[in-house]
Amino acid sequence: MADISTTYMGIRLSSPVIVGASTFSRRIDNIKKAEEAGAGALVIYSLFQEQIQLEASELENSLNIGADIFPESLTYFPRLEHAGPREHIMWTEKTRKEVDFPLIGSINAVSRGEWVDYARQLESAGCDAIELNLYAVQTDPHKTAQDIESESLDIVASVVSSLEVPVAVKLSPFYTATANFARRLVEAGAEGLVLFNRFYQPTIDPDRESLVISLDLSTPEETRLPLRWIAILSSILDIDLAASTGVHTGKDAVRHLLAGARAVQAVSAFYKNGLDHITTMNREIAGWMDAKGYRTIEEFRGKLNQANVSDPYAFERAQYIKLLLSQASETLEVR
Repeated sequence: MADISTTYMGIRLSSPVIVGASTFSRRIDNIKKAEEAGAGALVIYSLFQEQIQLEASELENSLNIGADIFPESLTYFPRLEHAGPREHIMWTEKTRKEVDFPLIGSINAVSRGEWVDYARQLESAGCDAIELNLYAVQTDPHKTAQDIESESLDIVASVVSSLEVPVAVKLSPFYTATANFARRLVEAGAEGLVLFNRFYQPTIDPDRESLVISLDLSTPEETRLPLRWIAILSSILDIDLAASTGVHTGKDAVRHLLAGARAVQAVSAFYKNGLDHITTMNREIAGWMDAKGYRTIEEFRGKLNQANVSDPYAFERAQYIKLLLSQASETLEVR
């Protein structure tokens, strides 16, 4: 029988299927269910830099109110054990005691700051790794691509230097030179890359003349973008890659493993099908491996990355031109 275990940033996973950062991890029973269903790991819902900064601001204000007037001023102290980020740390500690599979802490950051201490606290709370989610819509017309990348590299370097556990970086697909930036992240100490972040896009309701923000689940077709870059980066960089966005089935996971990923993260698939779908995905991966005669994932991981395919340019512009020129050809697959 196929062994679907893998390693990700040096952490052994019983399955390459990871439950991505989501509201699933806000309930202990969901986390236990994910473990029982066979998830390799789970990313705890993100702690946002803005939450940490807000808490620090509120704490300072609370300490200043009446501090020099009465001893009773101590009653102004906020209940820190129930504050946002601190509650997050406590929740992580509680979760660690309830499950055995790897837990990955997630911090959504946009700039360097004192919030880095919370990465250390997540490590102390029992996280096996930290995922830095560099989610930010850059709207400053005076900020260059180099400025943005330098800020991100500073964040990664400061966190890596503060921790003992490995650090992964979750990227958006919108960098000017993705391969170059990925290489510099490796040099900054990142041990994993998660490709890619999926921005939630607001829309406008013409009838109400208002902005509408909704949660739109991913589709399997969206996984082609991370698939391309995993195939490219796995052939040129020494770093562990995890696919994110559009992974809905075991076969989707296999595609990314063939491209060179060590793991996949899924969320939308579990919103649609429930956490029991993890078991289904694992069964599909093992079934495919048995049918192909593979005993371990390492026997085929990266088999179809850019360095190993017969046409290395298939992941680049040449294939785009070929597709356009073959529109009238019977070889064009239309879905």
